[in-house]
Amino acid sequence: MRIEKDFRNNHRLREWLETMSWEHETEEQFYEWLEKFFEEGNRVSVKGAACDVQDCIDLFESDKDT
Repeated sequence: MRIEKDFRNNHRLREWLETMSWEHETEEQFYEWLEKFFEEGNRVSVKGAACDVQDCIDLFESDKDT
């Protein structure tokens, strides 16, 4: 079953990414999961605009600086 998640803004997507990262012991494991998530045909978007794995990584990493 494919998952399609549409978030209303980048903040909500960042929250979801952070929550999902807690389920993994290391950041590397989280990134591996995220890549597999997209490889399996799952989709993520913000207000209907598609995001790819790199968009998600960039957003996730930008949160660490704040």
